[in-house]
Amino acid sequence: MKVLHLIGHYPNWNYDSHYKNSIGDGFVFCAYSFSPDYFSKNKVNGYDMSDILGKSFLDLQYFGKKESGSIGKGKLSEYHFHPAAIESDDNLTSVYLINSIIDGIEYQKSLGLKNIIIPNYYEDDNLDKFIGIILTVNNWLKDNKEQGYTYYLSLPLNHHTLLDSEKVERLLYNLTDIKIAFDGYYIVPESKPETRTKLNTDYKYLKNLSVIFKTLKKQKFLTVFAYANWDAIIVLAVTDIDYITIATFENMRIFNIKRFLVSESGGPSKGWYFSEKLLNMVKAQQLNLVFEQGGVMNIRNEKNIFSDVILQEGYVWSNQKPDVHKNYLLSIERLIKKIASIDDVPSRKEYVIKIVTDAIDAYNDIEKKGIYLTDESKNYHLETWRSHLLRMT
Repeated sequence: MKVLHLIGHYPNWNYDSHYKNSIGDGFVFCAYSFSPDYFSKNKVNGYDMSDILGKSFLDLQYFGKKESGSIGKGKLSEYHFHPAAIESDDNLTSVYLINSIIDGIEYQKSLGLKNIIIPNYYEDDNLDKFIGIILTVNNWLKDNKEQGYTYYLSLPLNHHTLLDSEKVERLLYNLTDIKIAFDGYYIVPESKPETRTKLNTDYKYLKNLSVIFKTLKKQKFLTVFAYANWDAIIVLAVTDIDYITIATFENMRIFNIKRFLVSESGGPSKGWYFSEKLLNMVKAQQLNLVFEQGGVMNIRNEKNIFSDVILQEGYVWSNQKPDVHKNYLLSIERLIKKIASIDDVPSRKEYVIKIVTDAIDAYNDIEKKGIYLTDESKNYHLETWRSHLLRMT
């Protein structure tokens, strides 16, 4: 199992954490943030582009089709073959959409990439159209597959589908057909956390997402869990996953189709402290209470140089500081790889149940000290996780 940096804004933080701190095994570039010229550079941030590309994937992010071209800050329309570059809706035919996918495949090969993410489109609850595109692309790949490349079909799964077991079953039936030529799937689940939470705690979502990964692995497909948040450990608890992405900013840990349809900007933030002991993010402003009540040791990450820096009393917090994000990158990679190292899946599930229970106990311990975290920082997810794992077979 490998961990990949899903990178966009401030990629130097990801490069540094990989090359200087040995975090992650490679990269997935988000085309939204990188123009085609970027990949022709010899060096970026002091690192050889050839070495970076040798361990990288490219997600061309066709999710929003033509609408992505109107995004103010996005780079997608700079790729001449991208649907975002099309000038008129009249040209957006089914033939064009397939040809654009094929052009995206060939472009990745021209960069020297060996792991190819076959771009795909987000369909808002139109499963028939979604499956139709998959089957059409599969027919092309059967006749044009080249040795030396590994082909992953992008699967942007809308939230409606992930809550519907019948739709998931129908989708899996088509994805695992004996005629399928894809080597694996690059799975992009649309997660819609409730207000003032960062994780989707809907039981149907967790169950169906776990079923998708379990079924694909059972059928010997390679799997990439893209746009993964730290709740990826709950899926990993019940099945093997070949790659899991980690990321700095939230828009690369929670897939939201709106980002590819309209221009959005994030609000100001002092940042968050990811605690392995709580299995949650703690808002920077709430750390003052933790310090005052003597609860730092209850949430502190062990053997984490970035945690040591940012958990100093008086540290000036900002979401624009790399150490804030590198604390998360180091912690989540460590969690993921520890869990994945347990080969026996039932034993792995028991281990994850234990660390979830330990996190519940950690919340109880800080509350005994008068520390009651609120909103996204509170324990709104752990009991659901434990119930889900106890019910999964």
